[in-house]
Amino acid sequence: MIRNGVRLGLWAALCWSFSVLAVTPPDQVVKQATDKLSSEIRKRSVEFKAKPKVFYAVVEDLVVPKFDQRYIAQLVMGRNWRNASEAQRKRFTEAFKNQLIRTYADALLEYNDQIRAEWLPLRMEPSATDATVKSKLVRKDAPPVVIGFSLRLKDEDWKIYDITVENISLISSFRGQANSEISESGIDGFITKLEAGQFLKKTKKQS
Repeated sequence: MIRNGVRLGLWAALCWSFSVLAVTPPDQVVKQATDKLSSEIRKRSVEFKAKPKVFYAVVEDLVVPKFDQRYIAQLVMGRNWRNASEAQRKRFTEAFKNQLIRTYADALLEYNDQIRAEWLPLRMEPSATDATVKSKLVRKDAPPVVIGFSLRLKDEDWKIYDITVENISLISSFRGQANSEISESGIDGFITKLEAGQFLKKTKKQS
């Protein structure tokens, strides 16, 4: 159940990530972008399934600009971020981004025609620089999954920095796994595993 929830959470996150104007409220960012990427998948699903690399490239083009990649990497590494060199930080940021997208991109194709998003009203002060967009993913023959998106305003654009699936933070979950791996293998060893795709595969199995 948790494993499916995590995959669905990433499905939602990847779906809504698309360039929009900074003045657009966070909930509208989510809604508009979800429609855009879902439309691309519907039109090109056969091509994407036959050519995963093409699909990964499209997903990365739409997703990466809307994530605060370095901040997410810092949150995941936690206290180990301070002990990492700048080169290690850059390696980790790139490797985590790549593996996250590649590990969960297939869930987009798998779930796109089975899920409908319902968006809850946004409650945010006009001057806020941090917001939470809440939604429910309505599934066929299964209970809905509650998803939350944490965003912060950075460089005149809203950037995602965490996702909650049934009130479970993906960043907190990954941080616990990362700290354990770093304690066992060291920062370089952990990054090497991540670059090889071993960390997120292990996390998926444990979920």
